[in-house]
Amino acid sequence: MKIYRAAAFAARIGVHKNTVKSWSRSGKLPDRRTPAGHRYYTEADVDRYFGVERAPESGRTVVYCRVSHRAQGDDLRSQQQAMETFCLGTGLAVDEWLTEIGSGLDFQR
Repeated sequence: MKIYRAAAFAARIGVHKNTVKSWSRSGKLPDRRTPAGHRYYTEADVDRYFGVERAPESGRTVVYCRVSHRAQGDDLRSQQQAMETFCLGTGLAVDEWLTEIGSGLDFQR
């Protein structure tokens, strides 16, 4: 599914980017956020804006990042940033972001 940042989405539907942000803040236009807090919208949002109905897509996209120790917190943030860049670059809309800190050999967790 194609995704758009706020400015690209605004251009796609023919309004100013500040209008899109205002609509998002007021709840008129639901948005999704990356882990860094950036708004993004999907092709389904474009369709909804124009009143186009399509069959729903099946499945969900979940991004999972993990490290084995708390001291690797910077590595975890780097993984998240790399995945965010990849997903935005490929137009992949993410439904859920999961992170984990824990050893793969710890069977007691």
